Amino acid sequence: MSKKFAGTFGFITALGLLTSCGGSGTSPSSVTVIVKDGGTGGQSGATITLTGAGANPRTVTIAVGQTVTFVNNDSRSHEIASDPHPQHGSCPAMENGLGTIAAGQTKVTHNFGNAGTCGFHDHLDAGNGGFIGSIVVQ
Repeated sequence: MSKKFAGTFGFITALGLLTSCGGSGTSPSSVTVIVKDGGTGGQSGATITLTGAGANPRTVTIAVGQTVTFVNNDSRSHEIASDPHPQHGSCPAMENGLGTIAAGQTKVTHNFGNAGTCGFHDHLDAGNGGFIGSIVVQ
């Protein structure tokens, strides 16, 4: 194999890998932030409990500046993330406050900085409709 051909083949292979990662072809930089991160220290406006059956309730409504508390009463970990899957990022208050929530653990989002609706899902089990829900910020 010539050096020129090997270099071209390597470039094409790398380009193919870059365009196939992420599933939908949408880069994380193209995700629109719907609700901004309002920082920490806010009051909890709602609690969502995670069990083997899913998230309960699956939709909550809170005020701008409030947080949401997630309680994991399941026997396994969950990684609650904002939509869209797999990029996330539409609601940084979720990404910055939650991460993986171990069995028996409680975590709180950051404050939600403006009105909007944040869809969420369990990144570790994205196809499970029981862990798909929304946070409405008014």
